[in-house]
Amino acid sequence: MDVGEITAPHRAPTAVRDEVGERCQKLFQDFLENYTEDGEVKYLVTATKLANHHERNTLIVSFQDLDVYNSDLANRVLGHYFRVYPFLCRAVKNFVLDHTDKPLAANQELYVAFDDVPNTHKLRELSMTKLGTLLRISGHVIRTHPVHPELVRGTFMCLQCQSISQDVLQQFKYSQPTACSNPVCPNRQKFVLINDSSKFVDFQKIRIQETQQELPRGTIPRSLEVILRGEMVDRAQPGDRCDFIGTLIVVPDVAQLQTAVARAETSARLKGTEGYEQEGVSGLKALGVRDLGYKMAFLASNVLHTKTMFGGQELTPEMTVDKVKELMSEEDWKQISAMSRDHNLYQNLVQSIFPTIHGNDECKRGILLMLFGGVPKVTVEGTTLRGDINVCIVGDPSTAKSQLLKQVEQFSPRAVYTSGKASSAAGLTAAVVRDEESHEFVIEAGALMLADNGVCCIDEFDKMDQKDQVAIHESMEQQTISITKAGVKATLNARTSILAAANPIGGCYDRTKSLKQNISLSAPLLSRFDLFFILIDECNEVTDYAIARRIVDLHSDRKEFLDRPYSVEDIQKYLLFARLFKPKISSESAEYIVEQYKRLRQRDISGVSRSAWRITVRQLESMIRLSESLARLHCNDIVHPKHVKEAFRLLSTSIVRVETPDINFDEPAAPAPADEQTEEAAHPTSIPSNKPSRISYEEYKTIANMLIWQLQLTETEGGGIHRSELINWYLKEIESDIDSMEQLADKRALVEKIIDRLMHHDHILLPLMDETSEELSESQDPQQDDDPQLVVHPNYVA
Repeated sequence: MDVGEITAPHRAPTAVRDEVGERCQKLFQDFLENYTEDGEVKYLVTATKLANHHERNTLIVSFQDLDVYNSDLANRVLGHYFRVYPFLCRAVKNFVLDHTDKPLAANQELYVAFDDVPNTHKLRELSMTKLGTLLRISGHVIRTHPVHPELVRGTFMCLQCQSISQDVLQQFKYSQPTACSNPVCPNRQKFVLINDSSKFVDFQKIRIQETQQELPRGTIPRSLEVILRGEMVDRAQPGDRCDFIGTLIVVPDVAQLQTAVARAETSARLKGTEGYEQEGVSGLKALGVRDLGYKMAFLASNVLHTKTMFGGQELTPEMTVDKVKELMSEEDWKQISAMSRDHNLYQNLVQSIFPTIHGNDECKRGILLMLFGGVPKVTVEGTTLRGDINVCIVGDPSTAKSQLLKQVEQFSPRAVYTSGKASSAAGLTAAVVRDEESHEFVIEAGALMLADNGVCCIDEFDKMDQKDQVAIHESMEQQTISITKAGVKATLNARTSILAAANPIGGCYDRTKSLKQNISLSAPLLSRFDLFFILIDECNEVTDYAIARRIVDLHSDRKEFLDRPYSVEDIQKYLLFARLFKPKISSESAEYIVEQYKRLRQRDISGVSRSAWRITVRQLESMIRLSESLARLHCNDIVHPKHVKEAFRLLSTSIVRVETPDINFDEPAAPAPADEQTEEAAHPTSIPSNKPSRISYEEYKTIANMLIWQLQLTETEGGGIHRSELINWYLKEIESDIDSMEQLADKRALVEKIIDRLMHHDHILLPLMDETSEELSESQDPQQDDDPQLVVHPNYVA
């Protein structure tokens, strides 16, 4: 037989038996065999399913069970996890083979992962003293890499004698055999990998970052790379808050080794050494202690989502209510059922989410409906209709805008808080960056991608640059982010609700102007918000006392003033459960929605109100989303008319507050013709000082509608009415509210100003002159022109 055809195991130094590892393997297998719960072996059924399931290869074991069964073994695993982990995996494999008749696949490997590990560590607490121990860390996933195959055990063939070296263990880098398995072959460098006989496993690298709550003052967030293998890949997505259970390891820093200095020193040291070109960097003589080229990483064997779990599983939109009910505990189901039957649930949820913020009830209701959201839909043509609700809060300083955003960011299971001035277009959407190791272009998620299926809170929204505001147009309506740069073309999901807070121009909101005159946002961006809330800092003795009392109690740390019907945990569970409902619009509700939309359109084109924007189909879709959100809030499968009525009230309140500045009668009017100016100069009118110069829009609209209604009624009867007759009719209608002559004079002056505004500013009332008035104008008293006959404009729709 030819010596080159000999197949022998990889020749290595004599392996030292790890007696501690072998003992842990035996004890752990005894634990799997003998640990019972309710009279049955707890992990037997789960372990036997691994033999028949090709996609699953990990057995989840509770660390608390191991501690109860054998505390010495638990302490050994806790302190020497990386050392004994291969032996624990062998125990799982032997346990499966002993209890199943079906053999495992040729290259199938089984692994073990622990759950319920105590003492969650922060990223700043990780040091070399915890190297190789069993740890549980928590962090915010900011970047994920694609899943790649990783070589675990390689089979190599010698290029000189064709001998085979099997099961060459790989340790986080490509490692060839140190020598040929043929005793007489001198080859030490020239080997080729045989893919068919090697063992690969799914491999993914992600990056996590410290959460804001863990960040010490004056520091920037630290990040750490986490390595996932096998079944755990693709468990975490950018934006998730996860717990990782595994061990701390040290791996070669490939990016550091590929720097220009390291490559130059390595090539200089290896120059002229024939046969050792692939030796790599070794020793300290060339690089020095500072350039060792190693970094800290975390090898995770289990991934747990922190805030989106029910019964140990993550909730997905495809899950049904019955499926989630099976995952819940009996106590959780009773609590959710009791909350759904609460007749005052709407107000109680608002009070529970914002217990420390006084007032702004309408704004709180809008934010609550944003958290529940509408139902996303896909049309027959494949067009996606968003279900997320966007809310914008515009208000004076010190009206708790930022506090509302912070409360939502801390409460929501998936939320990102950012400031408009400190955010760029790439930071909000997504950026294309070059990977440190592979030097390929990868996509790094921005704030909107990190908040996918959640809420993105943007403070100081008006301070953003115009080009950065344009970047979020697509994500607000189509809920996608399109990227075409550096050879990367992709369309990413950004299914997020946007909660924005902005300050008016000049600092304070001017009620005499419309919204678009108060805020520096473009019209297309304004139309993409479903709800607008205007928070004005008004002086009111009762409100000021209540706010001051609440703030003093808050600073005094008095908890008794907090009236919170439900706890935060109960609301989070109820919110996750209610979002599983997909309510349908009934025929009665659909007719009611159409009627209310027609009312909004008619009011918008009536010519009396000064709208911030036209009422369009987007407001109709906003009403539908708000109605579906209210149905979800009450866990209903049908959208009832009462839900539509509340949605219309909330939307109408938002629009009316935008469209209704106070009416100021002292505003400069349009310049009159020259003859009228001469006539007014010849006959000046004196205005008493007690006449009101400003009234609210609601009062103005009420009086104007009464006058217009009387004129239209008179026209239908075939008669006419003069200006003085209309004034006298109005004063007679309100005579019960007049108590003195001074009040009568004020009311007369007010109605005269309203009629003049309807004639010369709104152009709703038209004055009619007699045919002979022009011929007799010189001989008659000029004051007769102040009492013309009035009619309503024929194009006005009441």
